[in-house]
Amino acid sequence: MPQLLGLPDLIAASHVARQLFDARVHEGRTVIPDAMQRWARERFGDLDSVRFQQIVRVRNRFTLEEALFNPLRARRPLDRAPGDLDQMIAERLATDDIFAQPLLYTTADSFGRIQGRFCVSASNVAKYDGWHGLVIFDEPHPLRFDAARVQDYLGVALRWLATAHAADPAARYPLIIWNCLPRSGASLVHGHMQMSLAYEQHYSRIEWLRRAALAFASVYSEASCGPYFEALLQAHADLGLACYEHQGVRGYVSVTPVRNREVVLVAPSAGEALALALHACLRALIERQAVRAFNACIYLPPLATTREDWQGFPVLARLVDRGDPLNASSDLGAVELFASNVLSADPYDAARALSDP
Repeated sequence: MPQLLGLPDLIAASHVARQLFDARVHEGRTVIPDAMQRWARERFGDLDSVRFQQIVRVRNRFTLEEALFNPLRARRPLDRAPGDLDQMIAERLATDDIFAQPLLYTTADSFGRIQGRFCVSASNVAKYDGWHGLVIFDEPHPLRFDAARVQDYLGVALRWLATAHAADPAARYPLIIWNCLPRSGASLVHGHMQMSLAYEQHYSRIEWLRRAALAFASVYSEASCGPYFEALLQAHADLGLACYEHQGVRGYVSVTPVRNREVVLVAPSAGEALALALHACLRALIERQAVRAFNACIYLPPLATTREDWQGFPVLARLVDRGDPLNASSDLGAVELFASNVLSADPYDAARALSDP
């Protein structure tokens, strides 16, 4: 945790980072009863790490996104189900896989289906918005995907959004999400993406981010810090958290993550370069950080002219780890829902894993 504990000094040393972030280190102390010491030593390794805990609190001054880091929380006793993940996936696919035959067992949109090389679209049977579709992968195992497949999945999702918008021009605010395994909120194990279009205004967290970028621009000139998203990229680079740069797509491990190991990709457009970046970062998280259940989300600007100012708003992809799929304990509770995000993973570990060749 040494580099994480040094965040306040790293932020203070970066002109851009100190305009964006505030970081503090707080100490939490405990008194361990004699009867509890053996259990605490077995669970946490040494007693001093329990007696004297250092918590790093980081806040984005403009979005007010906040993270409280304490790696000790990763060693808390949790309720893990017995068994093997691949066995669980195989059993679920054998007994409850309506996506195995999507043309027979999924609903279609009014304009029909979008067919790709490795996937096909469907209309979500239980929608969260008026336009809400699916991209159903031909490979059912949710962790088995390569670059060609991710390009095809994203391509079909973008074609679905364009087709739905053409059918209903008032639906102009697009969103793409990818929930992997039930731990992430997926109702079925079989691999799939989701797409939706909002009316009147973008989804609230995207609109909130747009307003934060405008607030930043009203405070700092481009000459001093650059546009908001450029400043975010530069600040994370200054903090040693840049993790990807290829074909115009740049990425960083967030210092104010919503969940553990959040990676943010910033792209000029949603196309092949973004798909390659999405694939590369997800595979690195899976293979080097043991991520299994994850959420990915792609923020896209509106598909038509709107009354709001979207100038300079890039395409953003956010990826997060949702923890052990066999763990019965949730990775978030009341404090995350109603107060601040509490994290156990050191972002510098994830940055090193993603930056390694």
